[in-house]
Amino acid sequence: MGKSVAVFYLPRRAQEEILGAAIAFAGEERLRVETNGPNHVHLSRGSIWWTGKRVVTVVAWNVPGGANVHVEVWVVEGLVTLNADPNVFFGFVPRRAAWRTVSAFVSRLGVPPESVFVHY
Repeated sequence: MGKSVAVFYLPRRAQEEILGAAIAFAGEERLRVETNGPNHVHLSRGSIWWTGKRVVTVVAWNVPGGANVHVEVWVVEGLVTLNADPNVFFGFVPRRAAWRTVSAFVSRLGVPPESVFVHY
């Protein structure tokens, strides 16, 4: 079905700080760091066959005065990909778990998650 996507600007923050916060958050929330690079971090948790694999991708890049941040989250459950919309009934358990995870991270950055995420 889709992904949940947020794009926002953080003033007075650098991409390194944001990506470092994502890696620290992963350690606290028992997420695996699948890949990371100079401008992205790819995190996951769970199993596609048992609880649904929650996937979070954080991309950040420096711009004048701060950093732009792009966050994507989705759930892979069996052969289906679900967004993290907590208000949808089908697949609500893994969707809500993914939403709790990503909203906690975005809130930690000082951004209200409900105002920046779009569910596709």
